Amino acid sequence: MRISTTQIFQSGIDSLQRNQQELNRTQLQLSTGKRILSPSDDPAGAVQALQFRTGIEKIEQYQRNGTMLEQRLRSSETVVASVADGLQRVRELALQGNNATQTNETRGFIAGEIRQTLDELFQLANSRDANGEYIFAGNDSLTQPFVNTADGVAFAGDAAQRSLQVSSVRQIQAGDSGERVFMDIPNGNGSFVMLDDPNNTGTGVVSSTAFSGAWPGDLTVEFSEANGQLEYQIPNPEDPATPLLGPESFQSGQSIVYAREAPEAPEGGDFSIQFTIEGSPADGDSFRVVQAEGQDLFSTYSQLADALEQPVSGVSDQARLNNAVNRALGDLDQALGNLLDVRASLGSRLQAVENQNRINEDQLLQLNSTLSEIEDLDYAEAISRFNLQQTALQAAQQTYVQIQRLSLFNFL
Repeated sequence: MRISTTQIFQSGIDSLQRNQQELNRTQLQLSTGKRILSPSDDPAGAVQALQFRTGIEKIEQYQRNGTMLEQRLRSSETVVASVADGLQRVRELALQGNNATQTNETRGFIAGEIRQTLDELFQLANSRDANGEYIFAGNDSLTQPFVNTADGVAFAGDAAQRSLQVSSVRQIQAGDSGERVFMDIPNGNGSFVMLDDPNNTGTGVVSSTAFSGAWPGDLTVEFSEANGQLEYQIPNPEDPATPLLGPESFQSGQSIVYAREAPEAPEGGDFSIQFTIEGSPADGDSFRVVQAEGQDLFSTYSQLADALEQPVSGVSDQARLNNAVNRALGDLDQALGNLLDVRASLGSRLQAVENQNRINEDQLLQLNSTLSEIEDLDYAEAISRFNLQQTALQAAQQTYVQIQRLSLFNFL
């Protein structure tokens, strides 16, 4: 077999290029710290690394969602806490204004402070988060949720609420709709409201109420004088000749109870209505017992301020004020209970986000560790291989130089 000079030279060049290529690949591995530079280096390892990297990117997105969610929930909690503080102050002012020692002028000052708190409530309800989005606007977060209208404050946001994904199987609500927090709050004691007739001339004041069972329908309590004695009754709208309750004699501070057991109740269920009236209702005075409805916190503040601004010139006016303030106190207590429920819900969601973030961090650590085992370089082995490849390249270069000198033309 004859070997030409060209073949010898080409073989030497191929050896040099191969050694240079291997040395260059090892140098790239050392500079990047990665064992797998291309899928051909380790096809199975490259597929695994891609799968783990995709999982890491998903969890990192969940972490970003969790951070955003935590910030929004904390903003909501801060606002709700401020609203609750303002509500407590309004409650203190209501008790202060309900005192008979107050004058029309001092009650006007108290009403003015309540209206200032109402303005503050409006601003808080329209709070924004760090991204400039309205906290209580629901899905329509770029629209101001609460607006002033001729009929009072109206909700213009979205009743729904966004949720953010914090894991592959878990979503958490990013706050609460303003309708849930400020608007749809049961008034009275949550079951019914006692309304004094505007034409009452006595001093009867509702001081406490209680209810259980199925609502029997709205009722009226009427007071009358018979034989020099004050009596009360609850008329039957369907049969005026047969009252639902009474007539019975009445004493100030007496607790009136109207109860029925099924199947006699109009809606087929047990119920018990109880209320206490202080003072002395006059002949012809009446009180309506109506089922509780949803009422917004803005109206509660406004109605209380309106009641305190009404001039008091006699005992009947004082009783009317006392009834209005007592109703407002019941509404405020319902609103405070609603705010406490909202804060509890926000707190539980914050705790859930923090727990999920810790779980995600553990998963990220595990995935990154496994990915490192698959694609990271063993520096000790790579440095040894680099030195060996460098020596082999130098030997190939020196050998090639020696082979060049073996040409026959050098001996002619």
